[in-house]
Amino acid sequence: MITACNCSFCRRQGPLFAYYTRRSVEVIAPDNGFERYVWGRGVLTWLRCRNCGCFTHHIAAHAEDDLGRRTGINLRLVDPGLLMGITVKLRDGASGSWKVLRSYRFDTG
Repeated sequence: MITACNCSFCRRQGPLFAYYTRRSVEVIAPDNGFERYVWGRGVLTWLRCRNCGCFTHHIAAHAEDDLGRRTGINLRLVDPGLLMGITVKLRDGASGSWKVLRSYRFDTG
């Protein structure tokens, strides 16, 4: 399962998230390869590639060094064929409730 969100940031960027603990996944980039952006109430630090500009992942803004915390990895950066048929849950980040508004199967069409 992956998640999508309808908050103002995600509506514009269009990421799909898979969540992992920071200990279990590594996003690799050269030194200073990421640009950081802290959005809204400062809950998340969003990271994007300085080379191509793509948003790659986000981490908890208040616990960036905590490897036990989760990170959201942007699956829009993987081959879409790998995501075919996976369930996507659309969450209501716009209202802040984070309720699941609907679920759907990923399709490239």
